Amino acid sequence: MTVVRLAALDDIDELVQMRWDFSEEDYGSSTVRFEEFHRTCREFLVNAIPSGNWFIWVAETEGMIVAHMYLQLIHKVPRPGKSEEPYFGYVTNVYTRPPFRKQGIGSMIHNAMEQWSKENQVEFLIVWPSTESVQFYSRNGFSRCEEAMEKHW
Repeated sequence: MTVVRLAALDDIDELVQMRWDFSEEDYGSSTVRFEEFHRTCREFLVNAIPSGNWFIWVAETEGMIVAHMYLQLIHKVPRPGKSEEPYFGYVTNVYTRPPFRKQGIGSMIHNAMEQWSKENQVEFLIVWPSTESVQFYSRNGFSRCEEAMEKHW
């Protein structure tokens, strides 16, 4: 049975390992050693999890985290007529371990995140999907928009 829940500080080492695996799968071997990455990523998560700005949903099967989805709340400048705490959510670092893909686990996590977001007055969610993940996000109600712009340097 798979359980979806918010990540806790006890999950950090497993989340760090999954981030490493995710990066290796997408980008190949790193020039950084795992120990160095572990220290950096662990520090980030130790600060992020209790911050109230980052929420990490995990799917756990038989005591092992098999998937995760991160949400960063982006605070907006207040506008008349909008909620007192206006923000939108940036969805990032979505990963499912290869043996657990195509089983609906990602959608389970997304549904939990979406429900939480609605209950907490998150105005909308955004994601910059990889080419391979567009179908997943489309199935889960995301649609392309032409409003955002970006600048690279």
